[in-house]
Amino acid sequence: MILLPIIKLLRPHHWTKNLLLLFPPFFAGKMFDAAARSTIVPSLLSFSLAASCCYIINDIMDRETDKNHHSKKNRPIARGDISVPLAVVLALSLYLMAMLIASSVSRRFEGFLIIYLLVSFSYTFFFKNVVIIDIFFIAFGFLIRVLAGGEAFHVIITSWLFLTVFLVALLLGSGKRLGEMVCLGDDACKHRKILNQYSHSFLEGLLWFSAAAALVTYALYTLERKNALFYTVPLAAFGLVRYIYIVKQGKGDPTEALLFDKQILSVGILWALMIGFIIYSNV
Repeated sequence: MILLPIIKLLRPHHWTKNLLLLFPPFFAGKMFDAAARSTIVPSLLSFSLAASCCYIINDIMDRETDKNHHSKKNRPIARGDISVPLAVVLALSLYLMAMLIASSVSRRFEGFLIIYLLVSFSYTFFFKNVVIIDIFFIAFGFLIRVLAGGEAFHVIITSWLFLTVFLVALLLGSGKRLGEMVCLGDDACKHRKILNQYSHSFLEGLLWFSAAAALVTYALYTLERKNALFYTVPLAAFGLVRYIYIVKQGKGDPTEALLFDKQILSVGILWALMIGFIIYSNV
């Protein structure tokens, strides 16, 4: 059946990254406002469709190198389950639907979606194999989601929240690269040429630097709020350290870490519940 390969091609489990759009209204205590509730579905849907469009284009470009990866070789295009022409049609359709839905939120939100697409396509076509810049482009993808969420829900992104998200995104980008190196071993550069330009020590250093800096900026953000939010810092610290631990095991993909690592998933849910109780019990 062609339907199952198409669903796999869209990577719906990666749509969890778009929950970053909800960070601004969630932390601002506006999740239950009538205006916010009406914006949640179109904002998430537009970015999810746009993300799938980017995933398809990326899979088209990487279809040969994916064959050298232990799991990516089973992607629909790499396996030949979906032809390149069909994949292009699907990507174009998703792009048009994403833009149409985004325009119903606001023109500025649509602008953020366009920026996200430009960053993603620039990464796929130009910067994927440029050392260090590739990690920053991965980080930009996460950061743009938060900025777009601020626009969609009319929430100002504070400087400490901006820096925290950027540094966590930098952590995820470097963790993704280091995880690939650990997982693929001597065959790493056959899958991704740029891995030949990185060293384990450099990526580990960047991993610990971004984790430490993110924890500091998050702590300062919670202090800025002047409420009990500060007590969530230990949970954030545990999540960061746990992510570094599983990266060292070759499991650095951010989505898989969030969804399939029981400790990160559990502490993430507890962190969200604790923040929700602190913020919304005082609203």
